[in-house]
Order: sequence, then structure tokens, then C-alpha cells
Amino acid sequence: MFNFFRKDRVQLGNKQVEIPKLTRARLKKLTDHIGTIGEFLVKLFLTPEQDRAVFIVAAADVTIDEIYELTSLLSDIPVDYLDKHAGIAECAEYLRLTWEKNDVNAALGNLSGLIPPMAQQFVQSILIRVEQAKE
Repeated sequence: MFNFFRKDRVQLGNKQVEIPKLTRARLKKLTDHIGTIGEFLVKLFLTPEQDRAVFIVAAADVTIDEIYELTSLLSDIPVDYLDKHAGIAECAEYLRLTWEKNDVNAALGNLSGLIPPMAQQFVQSILIRVEQAKE
């Protein structure tokens, strides 16, 4: 089913940017960068929208830098440009739309049968958080 109302582009500073498809190459760049913040990113997107501001303020030391760095990584816009021209809301929306466009929640669920039991526990905890966030 097509979502004709889904945004395919966002404004980051003065630049129009397409919401990317997460290809293997992009995912590799992300995993190389995310290493230490993977759980943080998952928590951010699984936190109900009305609670995200509180979550972001509580983790502000890491949050702001990581949001800008991940946006830069996925958009191929230098982080220095984003620091000076793009608002935090623009970057957060870009990351959220990327997550949704690529249906990352479903992908994580589909991968559960392909990974070792210890990693499956991690995926299961993510899926549980997704369900809790929907309630």
C-alpha cells in the first residue's frame, strides 16, 4: 500500500534533502559510527513522540551531537554546515522519516530468525519497546 502523504524530502538548513534508502553501504557507515550509541538511537525513536523532548533533554550531552552527526552521515551534508544552518527539529525529523521510510522496526523483526540467540534477545527487547511505545 502506498502512502501518498509520506514526505520524501526535508529541508536541512537551506538544502532540500531526499529521505535516503538504507542500503548496505549506508548501513555499514551507520554501524561503524553508531557502535556506542545504537541503543540510544533505538530508545530515541521508540520513545513516544510526546515524551521525546524529556528524553532528549535528559541525554543532551550525547543527543545533540549524535543527531547532527547521524544526519550528516545519512545526508552527506557536512556536520559543520548542519551545525550552523539546520535546526535540531529538522535533523530529528530527517532521522525519524528515514527510520519510517525504511521500516526499520519490521526489518529488525524479520532479522530475528537469522541471528544468534544472544542477539535475538536484543532484537526482542527492541520489539517489546516498540509495542510498549504504541500503547
